Amino acid sequence: MSDVATEAEMADLPPSAKLVHLVLQEHDRMTQSQVTEETQLAGRTVRDALGRLESAGLVTEEICLKDARKRVYTANSPDTDHAAAEAETAEGAASGD
Repeated sequence: MSDVATEAEMADLPPSAKLVHLVLQEHDRMTQSQVTEETQLAGRTVRDALGRLESAGLVTEEICLKDARKRVYTANSPDTDHAAAEAETAEGAASGD
């Protein structure tokens, strides 16, 4: 069932975002510059695509441990539920009080 939701979310994305998602699925973790190099898309296009994918819950952004100025992006697997990830974040914030 989550595959259908992922397909529906992907249908509304521009081709550049679909390409970025495909590249992220093929590679484990990539920085924006690595995605830009791999896809041969403009940096601004990749930045926009990553933002759209993250908003749709299809990509996760983390801080790069080697360089805190950079972000590392990972494609979420189709069975990863975006709502469950948000619930975990909310629980973590609630336990911090």
